[in-house]
Amino acid sequence: MNIKAFLNTLSTSCRTLPIVILYVTEGCNLRCYMCSYREPLPNELSLSEIESLAQTLVDAGLQHIVYSGGEPLSRRDLPDICRIFSNYDVKQTLLTNGLLLEKRLAEIQPYVSEIIVSLDGANEQTHNKIRGVESFVQILKGIRRVTESHNYCHVSIRTVLQKENFRQVLEMVELAKALHVDRISFLSADVLSNGFGRDTRGSVAPNDHITLTEEETKEFRSLIEQMVSKYENEFTKGFISDPPGRMFHIVQYYEALLGKAPFPRNHCNAPMVSAAITATGEIQPCFFLPAFGNVRNNMLNELLNNSQIQSTRSAVKEYTLERCQTCVCTLHINPVQALLDRF
Repeated sequence: MNIKAFLNTLSTSCRTLPIVILYVTEGCNLRCYMCSYREPLPNELSLSEIESLAQTLVDAGLQHIVYSGGEPLSRRDLPDICRIFSNYDVKQTLLTNGLLLEKRLAEIQPYVSEIIVSLDGANEQTHNKIRGVESFVQILKGIRRVTESHNYCHVSIRTVLQKENFRQVLEMVELAKALHVDRISFLSADVLSNGFGRDTRGSVAPNDHITLTEEETKEFRSLIEQMVSKYENEFTKGFISDPPGRMFHIVQYYEALLGKAPFPRNHCNAPMVSAAITATGEIQPCFFLPAFGNVRNNMLNELLNNSQIQSTRSAVKEYTLERCQTCVCTLHINPVQALLDRF
């Protein structure tokens, strides 16, 4: 039983920090047109800093570390980072674009229990256009290397649905089945925040190259209706990890961007049970909300309940933040999950 985590979900105080998303680098080997991450920052956390941070996080109750970026596998010492957290028996998840997965799998597979691969098209042409690099074939090789490995770990696909690929949503499910992954999940493309370095570290596509027209949203809604009917068993078993209602929320998000519907109601308590730490040590309530300190400059236990984050948690609970009301990626741990330590 995790009483501290249970109490977190009921208040604005942090008694334990079970989940941390660690952005190990902003460097990336793809050139996605929705994102501006390209080169590593000059002052990213060093291995020794991460080693010290790991002990601090474990002392704060860490149970699950998620590596993100940029592209985590572009950081040469990622296996050393994984090894550090493995010493504390922490669950480790890798979010990756998959381009280096085949090459580096053997280095990180002993440590991670889950690999989530971003795949944005059901064929080469679509995926490569969105990602800016000829990468589709190599990514599929990496996924197959994981699923065929004797040292098996959970592997899934995550697809961001937008103008270039929404018509392939059913094909993406078929591709996921053909690749024998454990599940597939879907997200809307974020165009309202400054996440992913949009317009701050490089050029990105204009919003109308990403969002849907009114006619396209009608077509999209029809496709999701077909999806719900065709894949009832896949939804029930969790192979498609987003329930039907959530898939319709993706459609509604694009309708809302056109002013044709309200934004779908989000249920999120990420700041109560998790934090995001950037490549330069800034700590955020989640990827989309402003930092409330830097782990290089302050003690973690002082940061976790400072006035700024307490105020943010309160606003999240009251659902008053516009950023939360238009968010595309949420986390919700209910009190029972927290009590039962399901992180």
